[in-house]
Amino acid sequence: MQELHRNNEHVWLLGNSGYPQRPWLMTPIPDAAEETPAYKYTAIHGKTRVAIENTFGRLKNRWRCLCKDRTLHYGPEKCAKIITAFSVLHNLALKFNVPEPEPAELQNMPLSFSDHLFQENGGDDLIRGRAMRNILVDRINRLHTKLYFLINNV
Repeated sequence: MQELHRNNEHVWLLGNSGYPQRPWLMTPIPDAAEETPAYKYTAIHGKTRVAIENTFGRLKNRWRCLCKDRTLHYGPEKCAKIITAFSVLHNLALKFNVPEPEPAELQNMPLSFSDHLFQENGGDDLIRGRAMRNILVDRINRLHTKLYFLINNV
């Protein structure tokens, strides 16, 4: 993700408030006041993370090698290909009504990323990350304002 960001790709990881804000890692805004752009951003961030975490939980339930106590012993690119293949197979299983296994104890545990992805790089990444998040907050606010205007003036 860091490399994609350096190449001006507009993609981000979504992390919870336990992760440091980075230009390539968006986190919620703590204590955002209701009805503010920051609150809207944090609400959208949270809804998106819930959908992603539920998807991870379903994939880990069907393919137990993705669970916390088991490890894919491959580099990030190969792991991404494996997870993509599991996703395709999962969608096929849904299409052909193959039932999911009984839920595992670890189903709702979030995937853990390698610690090296989240090492502190000094204050610059934190500052750039907050600036990038502020841009996203502004874009979300402008979109909501336009939609509100269109709905109420039709």
